[in-house]
Amino acid sequence: QEGEPHLAATARPTVALVSDTMAAALGDTITVTGPAGSVTLPLQGADVVDGVVWVPMNSPGCHIHADLGAVPGTVVQVTAGGAA
Repeated sequence: QEGEPHLAATARPTVALVSDTMAAALGDTITVTGPAGSVTLPLQGADVVDGVVWVPMNSPGCHIHADLGAVPGTVVQVTAGGAA
């Protein structure tokens, strides 16, 4: 999609997915913090195990390996709302 604005415009919005139970407790936005930093994303409830957060590895404004220093399976901290 790089360099192709029309194709990039068709991408799904970047969101974090958590269980419906967690989504109800956390609100509309969460901050995910890993070993190297944090990202704040809109939150959506989904069919995800409680205690797990799913985020896209590489999407507009969200580059998990570079921003968080995380790979799939890395333990991260999740807090409600934006970064303090």
